[in-house]
Amino acid sequence: MNCSGKNSLTDAILDIIFPPHCLICGKRIRSGVICAECESRMEFLNYPLIEHTGKKHFYAVFRYGETVSEIVKLLKFGKRKVLASYVAKTICNFMQKENIEVKTVGYVPMSLRELKKRGFNQSRLIALHLSEMLGAKLFDGIKKVKETEKQVGLSRTGRIANVKGAFSVKGSPEGPMVIVDDVFTTGSTAHEVVKAVYGKNKIDIFFIAFSRRID
Repeated sequence: MNCSGKNSLTDAILDIIFPPHCLICGKRIRSGVICAECESRMEFLNYPLIEHTGKKHFYAVFRYGETVSEIVKLLKFGKRKVLASYVAKTICNFMQKENIEVKTVGYVPMSLRELKKRGFNQSRLIALHLSEMLGAKLFDGIKKVKETEKQVGLSRTGRIANVKGAFSVKGSPEGPMVIVDDVFTTGSTAHEVVKAVYGKNKIDIFFIAFSRRID
């Protein structure tokens, strides 16, 4: 497990020629993408384990606060794809701390229409970087087979109904497996994805979100 990711000589030279800046506040930094001051405002959850039922575990690392929400928005809508590696690193460090070891890395998929509109799936980018850090296989077999409404603004009951039956799995993922996403709200999407995977192969599944919305 190498949570620092890949650091090439080219990257080091580029950091010297073009000194990096914090993507949140714009301050010049020696390396990385987020400065120490902005990171200090990221609030770790005191109780990261949201739910545990049999072989299914649900976690979130940070509270969805000011800095964390800005990271998510910049990644998803600002297309700052470099933040996917940063998010993967935080999840990797969390897994190391919690002694979570896996053989496979999955992610919450998007429908073809959603993927075409955004141009990329941020959860897959996070999973790709995480799989490299963990030395684990990337699993692309989770598919979104039903178009859904945006979850934002829906009630808890509405969210559950919206994603019911929205996911299927092609192939048989090797366990233990981690499935990653950027935000955990009510957990309706997380539960449907895990349900689909577990229905295919009854393995240990760790669903880990970078952040969690808490009212």
